[in-house]
Amino acid sequence: MTLTDTEVDAPRSVSIVATGTLSAALREAIDADPGLRLSAVAPRFTDLVVDAGFPGDVVVLAEEPGRALLAHAVTAVAAGALVVVHADVDDELRDRLEDSGAVVVPLAASVAAVVARSATARHTRRRGPRVVTEEAQRRPRLSPGERRALAHYVQGLTTVQVAAAMGVGYETAKTFLRRVRAKYTAVDRSAGKRAQLILRAEEDGIL
Repeated sequence: MTLTDTEVDAPRSVSIVATGTLSAALREAIDADPGLRLSAVAPRFTDLVVDAGFPGDVVVLAEEPGRALLAHAVTAVAAGALVVVHADVDDELRDRLEDSGAVVVPLAASVAAVVARSATARHTRRRGPRVVTEEAQRRPRLSPGERRALAHYVQGLTTVQVAAAMGVGYETAKTFLRRVRAKYTAVDRSAGKRAQLILRAEEDGIL
């Protein structure tokens, strides 16, 4: 078997943001699909971001429609995941989600339909409004470690506590946070203080 064959046959890892019976149904359906592997499950996107399994190959977002959902989808796409949104959204939000590269599956669709899209969706991004492109250009590319450190830090943890939560040394955590600040500064988005980092995390869907 060639390396290409192995890559094609490997199950896709799927991360889920969902709660209650919907979360349970999605987990069960993914476990039953040989082409998928459950990577992480979280009730909130901010919990998923700090999970070692984030982003995985696919992120399923079963959240309330709104600005936060869009920010979470954009963040997951930027992290390299295929995004499947399972929610009832209006036409404007649907357009913005699809412009970002996300796939939208309405709540009326079955869990099986969501799982099927998770297994078959491909990276596609429509040519969206200019404002979406400009926002993407000003969103720094954070590594998984930097993203996790930021998510912990903006929830009130000290650098020492961030290091403990991530299982890394203090200097490593400090370096992650320093790089986060530097990357935001490089795109003209102030992030020197914790309050500014909280704002950036909210804007970019990390909170």
